[in-house]
Amino acid sequence: MTEKRLSVAVLWHMHQPDYVDGVSGRPAMPWVRLHAQFSYYDMVRLVLEEPRAKAVFNLVPSLLRQLDDAAAGRTEDDFLVLSRRSPETLEREEKIRLLRDFFSFNHARRFVELPRLRELWELRGGDGRVMDPEVVTRFEDQDILDLQVGFNLAWCGHTLREDPRIARLFVKGRDFSEEEKRELLQVQRDFLGEILPAYAEAAGLGQVELSCTPLTHPILPLLCDLAVAREAKPDLLLPATSFLHPGDAWFHVRTALDEMERYCGVRPRGMWPAEGSISERALRVFETEGLDWVATDQGVLANSWRKAGAAAPAAAHFQPYRWGGSGAPAVFFRDTGLSDNLGFRYQSWPAADAVADLLYHLDGIRHELPADGEYLVPLILDGENPWECYPDNGIDFLQRLYAGIADADHLAWTTFSEFLDRDGVDPAILPSVCAGSWIRGDFTTWIGHPEKNRGWEYLAGVRADFERKLAEAGALIDVKLADGTTVTAPDPARVGPGGRDALSRAMTALANAESSDWLWWYGDDNPTDFGREFDALFRRHLANVSTLLGDDPDPSLAVPVPGRGGQA
Repeated sequence: MTEKRLSVAVLWHMHQPDYVDGVSGRPAMPWVRLHAQFSYYDMVRLVLEEPRAKAVFNLVPSLLRQLDDAAAGRTEDDFLVLSRRSPETLEREEKIRLLRDFFSFNHARRFVELPRLRELWELRGGDGRVMDPEVVTRFEDQDILDLQVGFNLAWCGHTLREDPRIARLFVKGRDFSEEEKRELLQVQRDFLGEILPAYAEAAGLGQVELSCTPLTHPILPLLCDLAVAREAKPDLLLPATSFLHPGDAWFHVRTALDEMERYCGVRPRGMWPAEGSISERALRVFETEGLDWVATDQGVLANSWRKAGAAAPAAAHFQPYRWGGSGAPAVFFRDTGLSDNLGFRYQSWPAADAVADLLYHLDGIRHELPADGEYLVPLILDGENPWECYPDNGIDFLQRLYAGIADADHLAWTTFSEFLDRDGVDPAILPSVCAGSWIRGDFTTWIGHPEKNRGWEYLAGVRADFERKLAEAGALIDVKLADGTTVTAPDPARVGPGGRDALSRAMTALANAESSDWLWWYGDDNPTDFGREFDALFRRHLANVSTLLGDDPDPSLAVPVPGRGGQA
């Protein structure tokens, strides 16, 4: 047993894919705005309220740009446009869409807080987004107005609910006015502008470390080579076409760091790769850009030791490792069980009991560790979605979490970079790395199912055509990776994020299509009511690569990926 303090680092991952249609400029979905209102500001505020707490916030650059645009009023999603409209001006089809989409929140929690929404849900009937269009005749204009206001109230987080202008709407509960709706939407819009400055300020105070994910959240090892998916799953069915673009992987890493510096004033020292996905090739890309650390899951560590033909040492994932030379990034391995408890299990527990359970497990880990050495428990999870399922948006739980670990005699909060800077911390050597992600230690969430493979085939075709466009424009460069190999990559100085010329916008569309999110929803492992919309947006990003360059998209892109319904 070690009498030293056991270090604990928590990483909250904040992510939304790019919902903006690169041609129309309009977000196809509202989730950036809604999650920002609900949790982004609250999460960083809660850390600062406990001076002894520390946390890592991992921000995806594609999210930052959309958040900045929404805060500045440069973009408005369709849900916001529908919210602004007076009920008497809505066409029948617009009312049907509103009744279909404006119950998209956690019913178990929000119906208790806003009983009027339950009334309207029962009046509508149906299941999820499936409903009889004729129910629109049951709704008076006041019902529609109450739904518009109620939906936007449901997506108010703790800080917004403290605002007296919003608090009184929760008290009133129904029969809202147009003026009250306008004020609510304006308060929310103003609030969006406070979020990015709050993260930058917190990083400057030293309690918060900011990290990021490659630009649009791609599965980096699969961009490098789809075949690495067979390292963890040797019999996996691969797409009919290959995809070998390590240069794209480098582009996503380099531009992500640039974008973080642009929006937050910080060039991160570390990354949580999309879904904790790493491979030996991807680690070389990270090393090339000088990252000090990356993180993945302990399942990847177990697979890596098996690949090396050795058993993992006891308590292996409570220390960082390094694969490659001395300049390679340290790799931290997420504690699967404890992280999943925070993300999925504790939401149904009383907050005090949940934190007590976590402290019990942490103390057990401390007792099992050797008396010498420095050890760290990495807690890594989604920083936005769990709180919809917690009572009080998770506020009580998080306050108790930060204080509980700070109060414990043998526990101490830290960040990954702070831990690496500590005297006596020397990452162990990992003989090999088995490519994988935090989900089961493999990539089957994004490849292997016929629908997911079809998505890769669509992407590969567009990427091959675009390579020729980049070459013709002189927008490709040679990049020497840390292992001495050279890859061809899109030139960030020519086609990086924010460029307004056609080639840069086409590169943005391609990078958006390379995001992991679209493939996540294909197949039968992650059902969603918005499957049709996700499929359509994936294909739209791909089609926009051609459209923005004045070419006709491949006709196959008009055909939905199988199993996703009619043509969108």
